[in-house]
Amino acid sequence: MSTSQLAITLNFIKGRKNITSSVELNGKSLTIPYVVVTSEKRNIRISLSANSTEDLSENVAFLEKEIQKGTVIYGVNTGFGGSANVRTWRLEDLQKSLIRHLTAGMGREFPSDKVRAAMLIRANCLAKAYSGVRPVVIKSLLDMINYDITPAVPLRGSISSSGDLMPLSYIAAALIGSENSRVVKNGKTMSSREAFEEEGLDHLVLGPKEGLAIANATSFTAGLASHVLYDANILLLLTQICTALAVEVLKGTTESFHPLINECLPHNGPKEVAENLKFLLDESKLATDTLSMHLPDEYGKLKQDRYSLRTSPQWLGPVVETLNESCRRITIELNSANDNPIVDHRRKIIVSGGNFQGETMSVAMDQTRQGLGICGKLLFSQFSEIVNASLNFGLPPNLCGSDINLDFGFKGCDIAMASYMAELDHFVNPMSNHVLSAEMHNQSVNSVGLVSSRLSAEAIEILQMMVTNSLLLTVQGVDLRYLKLLVVAEMDSFIKENPGFKHLLKEFEWYELVFSDIATTIDRMKRNDGLNGVNYTEVENLIMRFKKIYQAVCDGSVETWKMLGKGTRRVYNFIRNDLHIPFFCGQEGIHVWLQKILDSIQKRDIEDVLMDIFSELGHAT
Repeated sequence: MSTSQLAITLNFIKGRKNITSSVELNGKSLTIPYVVVTSEKRNIRISLSANSTEDLSENVAFLEKEIQKGTVIYGVNTGFGGSANVRTWRLEDLQKSLIRHLTAGMGREFPSDKVRAAMLIRANCLAKAYSGVRPVVIKSLLDMINYDITPAVPLRGSISSSGDLMPLSYIAAALIGSENSRVVKNGKTMSSREAFEEEGLDHLVLGPKEGLAIANATSFTAGLASHVLYDANILLLLTQICTALAVEVLKGTTESFHPLINECLPHNGPKEVAENLKFLLDESKLATDTLSMHLPDEYGKLKQDRYSLRTSPQWLGPVVETLNESCRRITIELNSANDNPIVDHRRKIIVSGGNFQGETMSVAMDQTRQGLGICGKLLFSQFSEIVNASLNFGLPPNLCGSDINLDFGFKGCDIAMASYMAELDHFVNPMSNHVLSAEMHNQSVNSVGLVSSRLSAEAIEILQMMVTNSLLLTVQGVDLRYLKLLVVAEMDSFIKENPGFKHLLKEFEWYELVFSDIATTIDRMKRNDGLNGVNYTEVENLIMRFKKIYQAVCDGSVETWKMLGKGTRRVYNFIRNDLHIPFFCGQEGIHVWLQKILDSIQKRDIEDVLMDIFSELGHAT
C-alpha cells in the first residue's frame, strides 16, 4: 500500500466511482472502497469466482472425510467455547443450536448498508476456502445481497473476541429461515421465509461447520471499519483544505510549510501535509509566500503564525501515518480466514486458533478515532481564532457581514463547535483496554472491536459537522479579507488626496464604515470631530463607494476566488457557486447552508472537488 495518504484517498474515490455494475469475490482482492460502494448501492451484482468454487468444494470434501473417520473437531462435533468438553454426532442440530443461543440481542439495529457490508466480507473471507463450507453457503449470502434481503441485526451485543458472534448469528438465522428471523427487503420488513419465498430462493440447510463459519468472525467490525476509514481519509483532506483557507483568512504565511522544516524532522506524515498545504495555497494573494526574514519588520506584529497554522503539518502528520496503517490492517482483515478452526485441505490439517480475536481492528479503530480527535482539535482552534476580533487581524467580530450591533455572525456556530469538540473528545477515549471476561471465562480477553468501530462512526459524523462549520466560516472569512483589502485601498487613496480626514477615518474600524448606516456614522464623526469646516459630503461619498464594494461582495459579483490558492479557490467556488451559498450579511439561512455542505460531504459530492484539486499533484497510483 502506498505511503501517501493522499494517494490512498484518491484511489478510494476512484475505486468507488469505477464500480458500477458487478464485483467478483475471490478471497484475495476485496478493498475498502469495494465494501463501501457495494454496501451502499443496491444495483451492484456480487458473484463468486470459479476458482474459489473449486477450492471450496475440495475444502469441504476434506472436512467430510475427517468427520467420516471419526475425528473430533471443535465446533463440528463438540460444544462451543467453554462448553467444548461435550460431544455430539447430531451435526446439523449442533449448528442450529449455535445460532439459536447466539441470537440473543435486542434494541436498536444496524443500518442496512452496514449489514450488507458484513455479509459481503463474510462471503469473501469464506471464499478463501479455509472454513469447511460449501459453495452454496457463499452463494446464499450473495443471493441475499443481490436480492436486497438484509437481516435485522441488533446494534449491541458483540465483544469481537470470538468474532462478532451475536450480529453474525442473525445473518445465519436468516439464511436458514429461523422462525423469528426478520429481514428488510426493498425497504419492507418481513420474515426471512417470506422474503426468500418471494424471490424463489431456498433456505440453507447447515453443514457440519457452516453455522460456526458464518458466525465466528469479525466481519461486522471490518465492515464498519471500512466505512469509517473511507470517510476518515476524506475528512483528513478536508481538514487540510480548511487549514489552507484559515491561512488565507488569518493573513498567514506558507513559510510554515517550507521543505527545510521537514528535512530537519523527516517524518512522512508532516512532510505530506506540508506539501499538500503548499500546493493548496499556490498562487494565493491572501497568504504570504515570502520568507519573513526578507520582509520589513513591524513592531507589535507577530513574527510568525500561531500554532493552529504554523504547526498544522506536525499536528496532522501523525494522523496521515495512523490512517495509512489502519487501512493496511483492515484490508488484510477483509481478505483473511478469521474463523476457527482453520480447515486446510492443502496441507490436510485442521488447526484451532484465534484469528477471530479482533484486537488488531480494535486498536486500529481506537487510533483512527484519536486521529479524528486531532483533526477536530485543530479545526476548533482555528475557528476560535477566526471569530475572535482580537485574534483575526482586523476582521469583524464573529465574522459577521453586517452591522456589528445587530449581526452576531457565526456566534451560534462557535458555540456549536465547542459542543462538537467536547463530544468528540469523549469519543476519543480508547475502547480496546476495556476488557471483561465473558462466556464461562473462556473468552477471558476480548477486543470489543465492533464497539470501537461504532464509536469511530459516531466520531466521523461529529468531525463532518466540524468540517462543515469550518468550510462555511472560512469562505466567509476570505470574502471579508478581500472586502477589507478593497475598502482599505479605497480609503488610503482618499486619504492621500485628503490628508485632513486621516485622523477622523482612522478612529473607525473599516467594517464599521462599511456596515453601519451612513447617517449614524456621520453623526458619530461629528461628535468626535474637533476640527472645524470639515466637508462631510466628501466622507459620505467615500462611504457610498465602500458600500458599493460591499454590495458587490453580498451579491457575489466580486471575484474573491481570484485571490485564493489554486486549491482553495476550487472549494470556494464549490460552496459559493455549486451549492449556491451566499456571503452572510445578516440574512436567514445559516442552518440551511450548513446542511447543504454537510450533505455534500455525507453524500460524497465533495469528493469530485477533492479529485479536481489533488489529482494535479500526481500522487494517485
